[in-house]
Amino acid sequence: MGGSTRCRTWAALTLLMLASEGCVTGHLFDAALRREQPLSYHDALVDGDRLTLGYTALVTNDAGRVVARKERRAAISLTALHRQDLPVEAFPVEHLADDAPLTGRRLAIGAEGGEGGPPGYLETEAAPDGREISFVLHDSSGGPYAPFYSSALTRTSTAPWVYPLLPLGVAVDLATFPILLVFFPVMLLIGA
Repeated sequence: MGGSTRCRTWAALTLLMLASEGCVTGHLFDAALRREQPLSYHDALVDGDRLTLGYTALVTNDAGRVVARKERRAAISLTALHRQDLPVEAFPVEHLADDAPLTGRRLAIGAEGGEGGPPGYLETEAAPDGREISFVLHDSSGGPYAPFYSSALTRTSTAPWVYPLLPLGVAVDLATFPILLVFFPVMLLIGA
């Protein structure tokens, strides 16, 4: 019984791939793309010469549908936060283990530090949908600091379920578009 179900599943996947337009392998990778973007910051600490952050990230698929939430941690050099000329995609961010301890002097998030509160704070800017899209560090021990854009923390990955389907996708592509036999290795090398 399990064998016939498996055969029907493979047949359905093959028909779905044959009915799709274009490169099946490309469609598989598009469907497996995962983008992880910060939603909100919940911890900020100055630890020596770096700012360590704890934040919640939304994981979305290529269509923009939320598939998961993850708690993440990252560290940013205070020296880099001084620079105004760094593009977002080149900003040096150290992604920490999800369970890495956050140590250092705690900062308030989203509110000004007062007499009774921490001496520094992160002034956050939120998008209309509530995502915190940037912050400016205000801290008496250094500064002025440039705005930090949350998109610098974005991670992209490929869902692991796509890899067992690749041989089938490549076979369908080669059967329906034989010219791909010539261009497929080139596309893999340049990342089409």
